[in-house]
Amino acid sequence: MKEGNKIEKRNSNGLTVVDLFCGAGIGAVGLKLAGFNIVEAIDNKKYAVDTYNLNIGDHARVADIRKLRGSDIKDADIIMGGFPCTPFSVAGAGAGQLDLKNGDLGAHFFRIVKEKQPKAFLVENVKGITYKKHREFFEWLNKSFESIGYDVKWELMNCFEYGVPQERERVFIVGIRKDIKKEFAFPSKTPEKERKTLKNAIEDLGEPTNGTRFKNHDSYYKGGFSPRYLSRNRQRQWNEPSFTIVATARQLPLHPSPPNYDIRKIEEYEIPPPRRFTVRECLRIQTVPDWFYFDENVKLEKQYERCSGIPSLITYKLGIQLEKTLK
Repeated sequence: MKEGNKIEKRNSNGLTVVDLFCGAGIGAVGLKLAGFNIVEAIDNKKYAVDTYNLNIGDHARVADIRKLRGSDIKDADIIMGGFPCTPFSVAGAGAGQLDLKNGDLGAHFFRIVKEKQPKAFLVENVKGITYKKHREFFEWLNKSFESIGYDVKWELMNCFEYGVPQERERVFIVGIRKDIKKEFAFPSKTPEKERKTLKNAIEDLGEPTNGTRFKNHDSYYKGGFSPRYLSRNRQRQWNEPSFTIVATARQLPLHPSPPNYDIRKIEEYEIPPPRRFTVRECLRIQTVPDWFYFDENVKLEKQYERCSGIPSLITYKLGIQLEKTLK
């Protein structure tokens, strides 16, 4: 982000982390800057793992969590994971734990925690996991963690209220092993006057060009608009936070220039619609520092896909609270 919005790097706190469903490392960036030592990271996509190792450290590997036992994973103070949200998202089929592709991964995260018994764990997922349709699974997951010896707290956080220039509502579950005998407290909200907007996040980047000094800011997705996309507003203005940065390039928000463009009225305009965000703009909106980048060998759509995840600033703030609890 801009110089005044950088996340301050903290000294090592001596705490270790295993990062499951690590993606490209968007969330890991925050923990690294907060002073944690990430000893192992696991994802099932090679291009995600390659990007993670390029930016975070050479400790990520490709694996299917379903096939791993606790003994296959390094010991750590904390296990973190945002298991795939598609089964619980209102934008998906909504099959929940019955989703044939990813519905069982939350249960496997629980299994790994049960087998490893870390001091603490951190889980992230979409707001939809708390809805009536999925409430039974959500309650089962929390009670299961409690049954294996953890004090469990969860909170629905709108990341914008914590300093991220983006409206992004996500559920975070934190468990502290009961023998630690310490209570976890979620971070305080950022005062309204200090919350960030698109202007704070991306205005200094300018328009994407081949000669830009910012990596991943020389191109952007240029595909068409689906009927679903055209059904509602997709542009926020410079003085507002962005809409949620999603994993699908086709569904990304529109850039704030030219302003006040209602995509629902596209046929009424004589000018072309605003472009979609570049990958660098998505990373900025996710509070990822500019030293993080995707190699040009990773396809553009895959870069966008891996911009999604826990914003770096959120893992940074949750990490500081975990450090206070465990230290």
